[in-house]
Amino acid sequence: ESVRHVGGIQQVLITFFYLFGISGNIVALVILSRNDNPRIRKHSLMLKCLAANDLLALVESFILMYIRLYLAPKVAETQWFCSLRVIGRVFGFGSGCVATVMAVERCFALTHPFLYQKHVTLWSIKVTILLLWMTTVVLVCLPFAGFGLYYDEQKQPAKRCVRYRFATKYKDIAYAYLVFGFVVGLCVCIVVCNLAVIRVLSDKRRLIRRVSRCSKSSGHYDSFRSTINKTTQEELAFAKLMGIICIFFVICWLPQMITIVVAQHGHHRENLLFYRIADILIALNFTIDPYLYVLFRRNRRRGLKRIFKPFCHYCYKDTPFPTSTLTGNHIKVTPL
Repeated sequence: ESVRHVGGIQQVLITFFYLFGISGNIVALVILSRNDNPRIRKHSLMLKCLAANDLLALVESFILMYIRLYLAPKVAETQWFCSLRVIGRVFGFGSGCVATVMAVERCFALTHPFLYQKHVTLWSIKVTILLLWMTTVVLVCLPFAGFGLYYDEQKQPAKRCVRYRFATKYKDIAYAYLVFGFVVGLCVCIVVCNLAVIRVLSDKRRLIRRVSRCSKSSGHYDSFRSTINKTTQEELAFAKLMGIICIFFVICWLPQMITIVVAQHGHHRENLLFYRIADILIALNFTIDPYLYVLFRRNRRRGLKRIFKPFCHYCYKDTPFPTSTLTGNHIKVTPL
């Protein structure tokens, strides 16, 4: 007998939710792999890392969910099964690390463009992501060394996989708050960087408005508008995207960290709904990420069109999309 704890309709909805996220991340990776523009290689690398982490996190969670639901309980109560659940956190936290690198890179590009061009290279971004990912691996695997809770043999067989937030020993509680500090630090960094990006772009918008009024009065308005206006619109659109990313990441991750504080004040049944909402928000972050970062960007939708066009020749008209190039301090739009 399995340890099923959800109904049939709920299981269908959960499965659709997972497949929606998995397919979105796969399509995002395909689109990014086909983009060989050397001028945006750094951004493609970060987006690939983000989509790969989200994809692996969803696949791991999806497989373990079905193992727990449909295999014998003795499988879901083993220590190796609980270990797989712990290892899956590497990809979840790794996604947050990549999002942080993206926010810092864009902030540095707009606030210090000259230093950005000189010091921020593809190699430095690779090294930064690798170091953060290795730090995440060490943090996640600490419970295997006895620092952090993940398995309790004294519990009932179906409840031996224990979340670190329900720790009772001092060292396990310390690990829970270590994770809390790590993730909250990522959230704070992302918020600060995105606010800096929005502030810089808002200042540039006001400056361009003043210059445009001067150009209009001197008779050079048409030439100024043709060279600046499109860039300004793209920059403001990108600022809005960064703001959405900032808000979405914080909304999805902070409730999960708040559950640590709530659980340490007592594990009560009335908190179960909040725990489930926090877990759903984390899964939602992995699911929506590819659509937010890649598929909803105009220059990425052209790649999506190429993927699905062989399956439906009459669904897409041959309408060219303008391409956009993201540089250190502006976005250049080039019509096809």
